[in-house]
Amino acid sequence: MIICSDVVSCIIEKILTETKEDFMKTGKKMRRAVILLILLCAGAYLGIAFYYMDGFSFGTWINGVYCTGKSVEEVNEELISRLPEMELEVVYPVCNGEEVLEQERKSSHFVLDGQMARQDYTRALGQLLQRQRPLMWARNLFLQKGGYELEPAVVLTEEGKEQLGKQFLADETVRAELDREACIRLEKDEEEGIRLYDGKKRRLDAEKALAECLKAVEEGEGSIVLSDACYYDEKSSAEEKEQQALYQELLEFLDFEIIYDMGAEQVRFDRKALVDLLAVEGQDSVADGEEESRKSASDGEEESRKSASDREEAGEPALVQTREKEELMFAKDEDGAFCWEQEKIKEAIDKLADTYDTYGKPREFAMTGGGTVTLEKGNYGTQLDRKTETKWLTEALAERKNETHTPSYLREAYARGENDIGDTYVEINMTKQKLWFYTEGEVEIETPIVTGNMMRRRATPEGVYFVYGKQKNRILRGPGYASHVNYWMPVKGGVGMHDALWRDEFGGEIYKKEGSHGCINLPLEAAESLYDMIEIGVPVVMYYEEEEEAGNS
Repeated sequence: MIICSDVVSCIIEKILTETKEDFMKTGKKMRRAVILLILLCAGAYLGIAFYYMDGFSFGTWINGVYCTGKSVEEVNEELISRLPEMELEVVYPVCNGEEVLEQERKSSHFVLDGQMARQDYTRALGQLLQRQRPLMWARNLFLQKGGYELEPAVVLTEEGKEQLGKQFLADETVRAELDREACIRLEKDEEEGIRLYDGKKRRLDAEKALAECLKAVEEGEGSIVLSDACYYDEKSSAEEKEQQALYQELLEFLDFEIIYDMGAEQVRFDRKALVDLLAVEGQDSVADGEEESRKSASDGEEESRKSASDREEAGEPALVQTREKEELMFAKDEDGAFCWEQEKIKEAIDKLADTYDTYGKPREFAMTGGGTVTLEKGNYGTQLDRKTETKWLTEALAERKNETHTPSYLREAYARGENDIGDTYVEINMTKQKLWFYTEGEVEIETPIVTGNMMRRRATPEGVYFVYGKQKNRILRGPGYASHVNYWMPVKGGVGMHDALWRDEFGGEIYKKEGSHGCINLPLEAAESLYDMIEIGVPVVMYYEEEEEAGNS
């Protein structure tokens, strides 16, 4: 047993010794392999570095272009080939001497071709190449997609500067600013009535503006907003300062408003309307309470040469001149106040009356069920008292009142406004033999009726009339008849609306042969309701339709 144990120990010891020797041999081989691999990788890395030493290092991307191994000149040429033509947007913060909101500013666009401006990456590429250490090429692998982003340098040629200058000066917006008349004057204005034109403030300095444009191009900017340095104010002359003072004086004088309440509408005599009522040279009459006549010059040229002092000594109003397309002159009285022109006041009232007077004028009426009818007759309508209103407005202007005024009428309709029938009225379609009573646009009563006998030529008159009375238990008398009615509402002479207890039927074509003496017959219940609801003065629209229209509807 002792002999066997010794044998086993010898065998194990031998195995261990051989294994150790084999492991040591294998370790040496692995170390040699690793060292060899490192040397090979280092050699490859160094090889790549030295291979691209004269160009951009491995993995270099510039503006989306693969540039590995390429020279500055090659990359520059390729990058330039991808560039579009240069464009410059010039934004103008001022227009006609006024600051403009950012979203409303005008702008111009200029295109610079290769003959006018050269774009070049040489300097930026050279700087990048110097920063690229050949042995550090691996960091290129970790750049963002697209690699390096470079901006080109821009070189404007002398020809380019000249051409851009010509384009700038020929631009429509620039031309409009430069051609703006450099003066200050008072002139008519469609919105405000009168305004001060100031062509001397915020004028465009083309030279400074062009310099900013050239600088923007050279710095590679695609857009520029002209700075305040590109605008300047010209000095005002003594005459122009007088115009400025006159404008302020007019603003103060016209700082009131007269509002004519015409019912559904209002007519405003604000600054725009008031300035048109001022007296001007050559007008011989002014508003009551001021001088009634002014001496006119017989010789225009001589008059224009007279000084203000000469005019005051002569007892004539001083004249203030403004120029637009024609010369405007506002008269002043001896106290230095502006004058109102009487004839213009009368014309203003005439215009107001012509717009709102409806009495005796044809009307277009929209029928229930559609369509329109023209009505030329009737006793209903509005008629302004022109004489009274001319006098009132003359006095109000002299006192420069701030007032809302309801005008005086010779005839006043139930409703006031351009449509003085309004939305409360009676509508009688005598062709359809129907009556509707509207209150505030809503139908309150709808009923069949019987109107004047057509066969006996007692047709109910058409036109726009109004209820001028109301009476209960009235005896209606005429040639050969005397009829009692419970509700009587006359609209034109002896023609009116009333109940007719002697009738069993209404509507249809009864009126053609068995119609009334001219009145509008209603069923008792409808007549009672209408009598209770209607007021004196309410318009009554009565019409016949064309037979074809009535049939179609």
